[in-house]
Amino acid sequence: MRPQPPDFTDVTKDNISSLEHIIKNALNRASFIALDTEFTGLGGKEANTRASNIEERYINLCKVVKTHAVVAFGITVFEDLTESGQVASEGLEKQYNVYNFNFTLFSQVDYIMSPRSLQFLSDSGFDFNKQIRRGIPYTPGRDPTSANSNDPNAILRSIFFHILTRNVPIVVHNGFLDLIYIYYSFYAELPEKLSTFIADLTEMFPAGIVDTKYIADYVTREKSSFLAYLFRKYEREQVDHKNAGDKNYLLIRIQKGCDNSQWTNMDVYEKTHTDVISTKRPLEQRYCEQYAMHGFCSQRMRCGNSHDLDFILNEQAKEVNSKRKRRKGSKNQSEEIRQAHMNEESSDNSIEHVSASMPPTVIPSTKPDQYYNYHSAHFDAYMTGFIFARQLMKYTSATVMNEYKNKLYLISKNIPLLVEKSQFSKTSIGHQEKQKSL
Repeated sequence: MRPQPPDFTDVTKDNISSLEHIIKNALNRASFIALDTEFTGLGGKEANTRASNIEERYINLCKVVKTHAVVAFGITVFEDLTESGQVASEGLEKQYNVYNFNFTLFSQVDYIMSPRSLQFLSDSGFDFNKQIRRGIPYTPGRDPTSANSNDPNAILRSIFFHILTRNVPIVVHNGFLDLIYIYYSFYAELPEKLSTFIADLTEMFPAGIVDTKYIADYVTREKSSFLAYLFRKYEREQVDHKNAGDKNYLLIRIQKGCDNSQWTNMDVYEKTHTDVISTKRPLEQRYCEQYAMHGFCSQRMRCGNSHDLDFILNEQAKEVNSKRKRRKGSKNQSEEIRQAHMNEESSDNSIEHVSASMPPTVIPSTKPDQYYNYHSAHFDAYMTGFIFARQLMKYTSATVMNEYKNKLYLISKNIPLLVEKSQFSKTSIGHQEKQKSL
């Protein structure tokens, strides 16, 4: 079945003016803000966007960004109720109100649409007709002059500018390219040097940027770290904790804006974690190892193996249990031989059964299906924020913000990109002009 992502506020050129105050009101409540973009291209092999030299990589990525476009922008605001004292903490470890927004965008400059990105967006359910008819027209780079206060482009930039005033952590997942797209689309012309871009980011986001993929890969050491895998794994984990009576779990309440002060409240766990789904599969069914590791498969829908994340996680749990049993058996066998040599007596030690730590049978409606339909800017931003909330709970906020912030994951590199301003680096002229109005 097609996954149903959490409720969100759909922002288009038709309603952005009326929603501006609602969005900014939500941003004012933020403990942290998760961002995601959907764009028209990553650049082919000839773009060399994975150059080993990071400065060269940045220059090549900027070329891609300037010739392509953002088609959707997701903003998810997480308001920590436990930390703010709005709820008692005895019953729950962490409780959040979440405000989820999806901006459909339509660039007003010519751009390239790569065939692979076009197919990916189509498979993900992106509505191109809606984008053309209702997308928010925007002009990337330097601010265009407009005397019209209702100009959608000006409002979009005003909303992004408001994010910069909040001084709360910004959360991304594998977000280096997202940040370059966001900077160029809603802020200013891209700096020529990576060091200048980094210097700008440190002033734009003084509370820090956190990349959840960096934490998953280098701190948690997850088996896989693509967005949907982590989200589904952690979501199931939270259901387990709640069902077991463990106080250490997340409670997420999606808020959908009605006006400046009124919000409809939806408890995600009450709404989406109550339906038990039983899926019958052939006994010989296997999961796609490429998809399980990287989140994509070159065979796509033609692949004969499963891309269903619940099936993958179930099978991986069985594999872990099997390894534990083998290790237990090997340990007992060694002990048996040792005792036999010492006592010259036979040992009748039996291998202790280790039950599988199986995931819950309660499946949320956000369960991704076997294809790619769970991708969208707002859903990806929500998943990113959810993963970060879980990472905060696991490692504590102080540890995350002191040790793991401002470290961006870099593809094919074993070290992150540090978002730290060098004493020899200056910020860009475009950024300096922006800061004057803060």
